[in-house]
Amino acid sequence: MLKDIKALLLDVQGTLTTRDEHGRNILVGGVRLIEHARRTGRRILVLTNATKRNEAILNDLRGAGLPLEDGEILSAGQATGLYLREKRGACRLWILGERSLGEELAKYGHEIVNDTSEKPHFVVVGLDRELTFEKLNTALAHLRSGAELIGCHASKRIPEKDREIISVGPIVKALEYASDKQAIIIGKPSRVMYEMALAKLRVNPHEALMISDELKNDLLPAKDIGMKTALTLTGVTKRQDLERSEIKPDIVVENIDDLVSFL
Repeated sequence: MLKDIKALLLDVQGTLTTRDEHGRNILVGGVRLIEHARRTGRRILVLTNATKRNEAILNDLRGAGLPLEDGEILSAGQATGLYLREKRGACRLWILGERSLGEELAKYGHEIVNDTSEKPHFVVVGLDRELTFEKLNTALAHLRSGAELIGCHASKRIPEKDREIISVGPIVKALEYASDKQAIIIGKPSRVMYEMALAKLRVNPHEALMISDELKNDLLPAKDIGMKTALTLTGVTKRQDLERSEIKPDIVVENIDDLVSFL
């Protein structure tokens, strides 16, 4: 069933790595699969909703032991920058997020607006661990003055150390409600991210395999677009969750490296 697959799309958290109590990346698997993909001529792309610089994400993953090359990653930050450049050219952006997101977006020719008197074309929402009421109100003022709203992704929560924290999705929802505007969502589970990944890999949907530990946010949209899907049981989804779910991946493995025998 998977012998005709030409490209592998890999989720990160819970699939390739997990985090210890200090927030450090710990390898879950993937080294054998990546090496096998290279030997068999398959393309690799890490698909992540992270909103920091791609170089930092790659360094984290390499530090965990994954043999990834430059260009083998598509992050939500990068995808946002590329999407805006393709659809609107160079834009003025006001960032509700951390500095590294602005640095990533600036790489694609966009101007990052810091002065509240400047009018941006878009308010871009990423992960912001220093979110304040004032920042939200500044974002709202820009939206009410004509800026459009972009969410780097729509995840509700993310794990951090020994707890879960609010992610980008709830902040986007709050701004949508307050501004009476609908956001454009770029990262998973948006179709935008998957179409961009397929274009980057130069494959058709049926030639690609999406691998993740998340059924609803990662595998369902991949399945809807026509990709093959593989669930790993090393993250948020356990076998009992799968049995209760209406979402059925094409293959289920205990660890991502178990996929080597199917490819």
